Amino acid sequence: MGVDTIRGTLYADKTMKNADLLGKGWCWDDDNPALSALVFARKDVFIDRFMQELRKAGIVLDAFSATGQRPQNAICICTRFHTMDQVLMRMMKESDNLYAEAMFYQIAASTGNQPATAKHAAQVVKKLISKLGLNASAYKVADGSGLSLYNYVSAELEVAMLRYAYRNANIHLHLSPSLPIAGIDGTLKSRMKGVFTRGNVRAKTGSVTGVFSLTGYCTAANGHRLCFSIINQGVMHGRNARAFQDKVCTALCQP
Repeated sequence: MGVDTIRGTLYADKTMKNADLLGKGWCWDDDNPALSALVFARKDVFIDRFMQELRKAGIVLDAFSATGQRPQNAICICTRFHTMDQVLMRMMKESDNLYAEAMFYQIAASTGNQPATAKHAAQVVKKLISKLGLNASAYKVADGSGLSLYNYVSAELEVAMLRYAYRNANIHLHLSPSLPIAGIDGTLKSRMKGVFTRGNVRAKTGSVTGVFSLTGYCTAANGHRLCFSIINQGVMHGRNARAFQDKVCTALCQP
């Protein structure tokens, strides 16, 4: 674009969400993603890396970096956009917590609130819970990835959501391809390779210390489509919970 020098201040606009870099109830010593509106390599270092790349491109920087809101009359020279399916595939297949939080804060931003907060997104989720005919006050939604120890959900709620998604084609069309497939890909690639479950069970894994879950769909031997949710709590060894879940899925699928 003919730019060879930048003077003044380079602003990183992070006003899309609040300044919290960790979710409520996250363990401080865990390997948590940075919940910044601008991330690079999963860290809150975007503006520093941007300045580094400008210098590598030969642009003289007589400028400082700061955090501030983009002026209304600013000219946009580059836009980066990801579809929901692009985010879902990484988020679900590989159980990527950062992608899940990004989706969560996009839901929060859709309410029109800025900066968006986890509370705004939780309000949207609770509206859905009420729409399902369940008591939203009986559940706690603290974050989008499930890392928070403040989350409180039930197998009943997850099955209700799966049923709702299945009955709404515009949701299921995006959800189904993103779910890990038993014995084939994602977090279920090495699990349930038996003749009745492989390629049949599509489900999302989830875990925090002592809790392991599996939630998704499968087809029974009589052709009926089933949705299920298994939450194992108080488990010391994850392999025991996974073995139990695999046995339940096999029982659902086999004649």
